[in-house]
Amino acid sequence: MGGISGHRQYFVDSFIEIVGYKTGILLSQSQLFRLLDEIGDFRARLEPDGDKGARLHSTEVEEVTAFLLHRVGNTATPSTMNSHIALHHKYKGDEVAFACFMSVSELFVEFLNSATTQARKSPPKSGKLDPSDFIKRAFDKHGSTGGEMALEMIYGVNSDMHRSPWGQIRNVDWVDTVELKSLFQSEALEASYGSFFDQRFIDYLHQNFGEIGDIHWRKFEGLTGEYFEREGFQVDVGPGRNDDGIDLRIYRDEPTKNDPALIIVQCKRQKAKIDKALVKSVYADVLHEKAESGLIVTTSSLSPGAALMRNARGYPVADADRETLREWIHKMRTQ
Repeated sequence: MGGISGHRQYFVDSFIEIVGYKTGILLSQSQLFRLLDEIGDFRARLEPDGDKGARLHSTEVEEVTAFLLHRVGNTATPSTMNSHIALHHKYKGDEVAFACFMSVSELFVEFLNSATTQARKSPPKSGKLDPSDFIKRAFDKHGSTGGEMALEMIYGVNSDMHRSPWGQIRNVDWVDTVELKSLFQSEALEASYGSFFDQRFIDYLHQNFGEIGDIHWRKFEGLTGEYFEREGFQVDVGPGRNDDGIDLRIYRDEPTKNDPALIIVQCKRQKAKIDKALVKSVYADVLHEKAESGLIVTTSSLSPGAALMRNARGYPVADADRETLREWIHKMRTQ
């Protein structure tokens, strides 16, 4: 495509718009530049300075776009390599697998030619091509190996088109965009893709787990509630303030009206280790609420003294520490 010239602000606005459209996450200009600091000299070349212009090659636009999508947790890799070339490299070292790959590739080309020709004559109402016949042919000819390769090719092409800054194809037709800054600044728990915590933020934290301790304390409570609801429990998230130290109540699925909470949860997004006083407080809440147990969810961990006291006294108070949170987010991420 060659080089593209324009005002620096044009490129900045374009990258923010592309990321917002493709991922559903709206970056601020400062967040964009913080990410650009990690890749080449793009910040120096794009940071607005009066009417100064900039020139980027089309491959650089593709490189930056792929990098940004990956950094906000939307794609598995920042690579711009064509998916079919990547599969070629994957299988070329195994003679049998490579022969199967080449055969399935021929079926794939036949499918694309046939499907696009048919689509021109009669566009599908969904706007999408149905690959089921291609997958079936690959499976019939090469068994499960062929079927898996066919799925890899379909997924790869979709990923290539999603990653491209030149088209409007995206993996999800988002109903809205969420501002990334709200993850760190807003206590609102409304989520278009989740009950208490938006899926887009889960994917972001999966890629940027080091920022877990910086999210808003209310969002931290929402993240905890989201995990337990997806595990099949009924979750009652407290008001956030004046909650008498109980952030969430976790119930069995479909509890009766008078059932006590199964778990009383206290969330602590902090760097300091959890001390004895909090463990005692949660235990007191467990007794008062007639719950089965308590749980302290923290971005830190229990202090040695608090853990020793809990174990010695047999308090039914568990802890979900930083590594547990990492496991939760990994489990909830978009597969």
